[in-house]
Amino acid sequence: MRSAYLSYAMSVITARALPDVRDGLKPVQRRILYAMNDMGLRHDQPTRKSARIVGEVLGKYHPHSDTAVYDAMVRMAQDFAMRYRLVDGQGNFGSIDGDEAAAIRYTEARLTALGEEMLTDIGAETVDFVDNFDGSLQEPVVLPAKLPNLLVNGVGGIAVGMATNIPPHNLSEVADAVAFLIDNYQRADDVMLDELMRYIPGPDFPTGGTILGDEGIRQAYATGRGRVVMRAHAHIEELSGGRTALIVTELPYQVNKANLVSRIASLFREGVIEGAGDLRDESDRNGMRIVIELKRGVEWQPVLAALLKRTQMQATFGVNMLALVDGEPRTLSLKRVLLHYIDHRAVVIERRTRHELARAEARAHILEGLLRALDELDAVIATIRKSRTADTARANLIKEFKFTEVQAQAILDMQLRRLAALERRRLEEEYQEIKALIKSLQELLDSRNGILALAKDELLELKKRFGDPRRTRIMREASSDGLSASDLVPNEAVIVGVTAAGTLLRWPVAAFAAKRGGVRTAFPSEAALALLTMTTQQQVVLVTNRGLAAGLPGHQLPDSAQQPGGTPIADLLRMPADQRLVGALSLDGLEGYLCLATRQGTVKRLALSDLAGLTRDFGEVMGGLGDDEVVGLVCTDGKADLLLASAQGKAIRFSEESVRAQGLGASGMKGMDLKGDDTLAGIAALSEQTQVVIVTERGFGKRSPGAEYSAQGRGGQGAAAMDASKLDVCGPVVGVVAVDLDDAIALGTDQGINVQLSVRDVPATARASWGRIVTRTGRNALVELAKSDRVTTLVAVRLGKGQPSGDDDEQTSPSPATAKAPDGRTTPRPAVEANQKVSGDATSKPSPRRRKATPRGKDAATPAEPTSTRRRTARKPADATTPAPEAPPEAAKPSPRRRKATPKNDDAATPAEPTPTHRRTARKLADATTPAPEAPPEDQPPKPPRRTPTRRAPQRRTP
Repeated sequence: MRSAYLSYAMSVITARALPDVRDGLKPVQRRILYAMNDMGLRHDQPTRKSARIVGEVLGKYHPHSDTAVYDAMVRMAQDFAMRYRLVDGQGNFGSIDGDEAAAIRYTEARLTALGEEMLTDIGAETVDFVDNFDGSLQEPVVLPAKLPNLLVNGVGGIAVGMATNIPPHNLSEVADAVAFLIDNYQRADDVMLDELMRYIPGPDFPTGGTILGDEGIRQAYATGRGRVVMRAHAHIEELSGGRTALIVTELPYQVNKANLVSRIASLFREGVIEGAGDLRDESDRNGMRIVIELKRGVEWQPVLAALLKRTQMQATFGVNMLALVDGEPRTLSLKRVLLHYIDHRAVVIERRTRHELARAEARAHILEGLLRALDELDAVIATIRKSRTADTARANLIKEFKFTEVQAQAILDMQLRRLAALERRRLEEEYQEIKALIKSLQELLDSRNGILALAKDELLELKKRFGDPRRTRIMREASSDGLSASDLVPNEAVIVGVTAAGTLLRWPVAAFAAKRGGVRTAFPSEAALALLTMTTQQQVVLVTNRGLAAGLPGHQLPDSAQQPGGTPIADLLRMPADQRLVGALSLDGLEGYLCLATRQGTVKRLALSDLAGLTRDFGEVMGGLGDDEVVGLVCTDGKADLLLASAQGKAIRFSEESVRAQGLGASGMKGMDLKGDDTLAGIAALSEQTQVVIVTERGFGKRSPGAEYSAQGRGGQGAAAMDASKLDVCGPVVGVVAVDLDDAIALGTDQGINVQLSVRDVPATARASWGRIVTRTGRNALVELAKSDRVTTLVAVRLGKGQPSGDDDEQTSPSPATAKAPDGRTTPRPAVEANQKVSGDATSKPSPRRRKATPRGKDAATPAEPTSTRRRTARKPADATTPAPEAPPEAAKPSPRRRKATPKNDDAATPAEPTPTHRRTARKLADATTPAPEAPPEDQPPKPPRRTPTRRAPQRRTP
């Protein structure tokens, strides 16, 4: 009995429950993949019935229950169970709610592209084969496994007296760790765990979620055993009537969603947790969404804390990294698992190289015989002709010319076309190529470092093809004193600039305010992408075109005094080389939403609280893009309207509440129905009194009130946002922003030119009209571009109240980029410094706010115009760097026309007091024809003009 039980136990351990450390597969999984490959079920071939696949496995390799084989195949096809699926299933393969897969006769399957990589080179004698259960066929002992499957997909199994539970990991992170170990293979024993955890910070579960702390991860990686605490991801949404809702979008790994919802419902029903008004599951193909509505006045924090304590919204994953090493179960550390994989790949590559070398040498041997036969062609032909049979001819060739049997057979099989001169030349070229191949293969076999380098290159190529961003966030535990690095940083206001080429800049607000048109003068020769007003304790979030995002604390950006030309993003973050930045935002708190738009018209909305775990490593904020890409983003308060504009001049406005908030991995919803080859150009968030600015590729722009864009349902075609007949001259739309009149915009071009304009300088037109003449010369464009230059980016410049926007209202000149000529044309004009005064000539028209700042009363006897004094005093700090102008000379009296604008009465004894309305009208008429006189210095009282008493009387009695 003892002997029989031990035999049974070892059989279960080695042949059923535990994976091999080399390919990370249990025997049944290995046999399924091998049988599907043998059947030709590759990812580019049609699927086959699961019943046929299971029958193939049972009949040839795995003499056990069909249920065990089908269940194993189903698990390898489930995207919520496997981080990277190895089987592509068609049909019902179960769900995260615990639903069983459809019957074996209904579903179909084939290998995925990544599953095929597990079997690459299996026919090149890379692994050992053994007899199957009846000795009629051969099956592999282990697969070549280019994919490090044990760590990437993890595994779970219960044997006799032992069990294994290895969590899944991110392929890109594992590949980087393997590459690091290969580079440091000679000192592998001295590699520390912290060095590996720089590349593999922790498990990456297919269902996302959050890991609390890294102490359990560190213990598991060091000893092979540990405890990882997982938590569901939830955010808050505001509902009508002042109510709130908890939205759960991601669950801990291996948690049954249906059971969780049932458990939450029972807790609310039994009164264990109070405050819930409604509970529903709104999950669909776009992602998971469990809605827990709270009653009015109920705080969400205690409810969430109770749910985490009493349900599987917080669960534990017990790590036990047990695997078979040379047929024996062993508990392994992270480094040991990686080293075993590296050794396995080195053996596979070495055996594959020997196989290729043997084939190359065999082919070279045949080519040598053929070339010798062609050199002695007449004698060879004569020998063959005089032979009675093929066997006699082969024997005669071997005897007379010393050919080997293989060469003699090749000569007999040679076709007559090989006798042509061109064919002979091809044989010689092939022979030289084979000799070069033999040399390179031999050199590879003689170099252990070369084999390891090839293994590294193959894995990095796999990462490039199949790598994806991390889904699971890791929340680091707080330090004992409760302080973080950001707590020790002074909270200073800064301006952060981001360019489309990936350069980041930071200026103090005071330094930036010293330059008028700061974007134009301070940016490098790269198109501006974003200009953010923030503090050093806030976080900059950068988003790429492939839906990835990373966060960077503001205090970690080098100041412009240290890096005048900015800092490349590669020096701060590890952004994928094949991606580019499309937007940036400053994260100040976690209230509100982030809305993303793609080129094909998809829009996604996620809570800013989802970005709380962002680190320097780019993580996914929008998944399922395929051949689509993100083109724009905007932050909202949850109650705004979204405006999508297309390149062909269409625009659609709809409420952002019609876009359901989703988790990080979701792919979004249809926002705009684009026709033909039209694409989405940008996204904006509309509110009351906003102006919509649209700019085209050739530098033309217009603004329209946001109210002219009527709201409609999401997913429509929208309405005309510009005159489509002008597109061939103006070029397609490149961007849209929603701004206030006091804001500014910045246009970046292909050639790295950045021009800043006041919103007021953008021509105002109706929504569907261009509103002015558009010429092919570009005469009426906002910016005059070189023939090969194009506008590529449009940025809204909001520097905050009291901060310069590049065209501050306190300044008296038009924008630094353009000025209006008398005929209405837009002509270039040099920038005016922020402190520079403009002389009162006839061609310079003061702005309305500047006219209000001009003192109205000039009579010293009358303490009139205190408001004018206050205005000058309020504006004094802005003019502090420029000396005050000298007092006007006595001869510089107000012009007669100005005096005529002052109302008066012929009767000096009873003068008629003009009404304030008459006085304002008179001032407007005077301003339209005569420039306002310069103000006297601040430290001198206004000098009264020489007037007759009858003219001063109305001034003194003016209220």
